[in-house]
Amino acid sequence: MAISYSVIISTYNRANLLRQCLDALSNQSVPVSEYEIIIVNDGSTDNTAEAVRDFRKNHPGLNIVYKEQKNGGPSKGRNAGIALAKGDIVFFTDDDCIVPDRWIETLAEGYKKHPEVAGVGGWYENAKEILAKSWYARYMDHMFYRMFKERGISDKEINNNIFSRNPAGNTSNMSYRRDILIKVGGFDEKVGFVGLIDLELKKRVMDLGFPLLYIPYNVLHLKPLGAKEIVRKYFNRGRGFCHICKKNPELFYYYNPYSVRYPVKKHENARKKFSFRFISFTESLFQRLGWYYQTMLEK
Repeated sequence: MAISYSVIISTYNRANLLRQCLDALSNQSVPVSEYEIIIVNDGSTDNTAEAVRDFRKNHPGLNIVYKEQKNGGPSKGRNAGIALAKGDIVFFTDDDCIVPDRWIETLAEGYKKHPEVAGVGGWYENAKEILAKSWYARYMDHMFYRMFKERGISDKEINNNIFSRNPAGNTSNMSYRRDILIKVGGFDEKVGFVGLIDLELKKRVMDLGFPLLYIPYNVLHLKPLGAKEIVRKYFNRGRGFCHICKKNPELFYYYNPYSVRYPVKKHENARKKFSFRFISFTESLFQRLGWYYQTMLEK
């Protein structure tokens, strides 16, 4: 049977998390003959190669493609995976995510129900133990609620090509038709860091008039972020916003940090307000620094 679905994971130095991600992908509800797992090792210096060898050995019936490359960032990693993909539908998830057993089946069903869409995707949720320990994880959940749930646009299927009214596109839980990815040229390799490259791709797809389908179906995010990782994330987000807004000035509104667009409400309890406001200050500061840094690079 021909391969219908290709799942791409670009990974860098997350061997232990990758093992859990791959285990989940090995337990999909669709027949193993219908999908392949493409793992692109983006220059890892840990035991990623060993993790993939073990996975291959333990799952001889799976279609597994493994490629190693010099570290170039997730855009290059995902594009390398697209070049190897055999399936008509290309799925993306991250090496720190666990997908549900019916993930491929559920997203693939979206194309059958809505053959006009170019892509189908959902969102992610943090593990309960991470939410219990991390104010940052709670802050991000709160902002997703403010952006989408509060406006009633995250608990139902959404089929449109309106950038701001469709949550689909996050590559922790996303898929596209392979011919569409080829048509738009894949991910922007000028962005060699983790910085909104999935939103930039989403914008180009939608600008061609193609709708995306959002399905309220989440994957599980595993990696807790410490202070250093949070600062790096905001800095790179600022760099990514600079790049995407330079290409699409109409998205300048989205450069504003979440906390500016969706301030913490007055009725929140004191500890929550303090924690969220501290995080929002950090977000605003480092996103702006990232923006200015990228501005200098792109002059």
